[in-house]
Amino acid sequence: MIQLYGRRNSINVQKVSWALCELNLEFKWHDEYGKFGEVNVENYEKINPQLIVPTLDHNGSVIKQSNAIVRYLYRKYTDVYEISKDEDIAIAESWMEFQTTDLQLNMTPIFWGLVRNPSEDRDQELIDKNIILLNEKFEIFDKFLEGHEYILNNKFGMSDIIMGAASYRYLSLPIERPNLLNLKSWYDKISNRDCFKKNILGTFG
Repeated sequence: MIQLYGRRNSINVQKVSWALCELNLEFKWHDEYGKFGEVNVENYEKINPQLIVPTLDHNGSVIKQSNAIVRYLYRKYTDVYEISKDEDIAIAESWMEFQTTDLQLNMTPIFWGLVRNPSEDRDQELIDKNIILLNEKFEIFDKFLEGHEYILNNKFGMSDIIMGAASYRYLSLPIERPNLLNLKSWYDKISNRDCFKKNILGTFG
């Protein structure tokens, strides 16, 4: 039995719940409607001593870190690693890491400044600086998407989930953005998927 720990409006939990949905895997969701900064699960520190989410327990094997979990699920339940060229897998995984490192670096101060923190605590100079940098990084992704229906093998998959969750937040932020036509075309497709609607849409917070 697969068990997922973490609140549904966490971007990192969303990546995993979206992947589980796309793979049509049944699972038990713990603390689905929890609050930021706490995990309402008894003895959770024994499951994940870092007290962060998500955590996946698959028949006793405990896996942490959202991108690692998504890769595990796609390696175990699909043939994507077998049918794809190593170089193409590496490119797809590089976009997954791009989300965790490059995008998150700039997304976090914008999200906290405009969404989570009270307006009186807002550092507008820091926010504006990171908006410029975040837009530049999405321009890089937009250029990659030219000629690509999806990130890997022109078929929806794990890297689209990771970048899709990030793009939902980016496009939900109350900021000015450049006109990214390739991003829009790709995002229109992924945001129309049932599992996106069930796991991502309306969870910005």
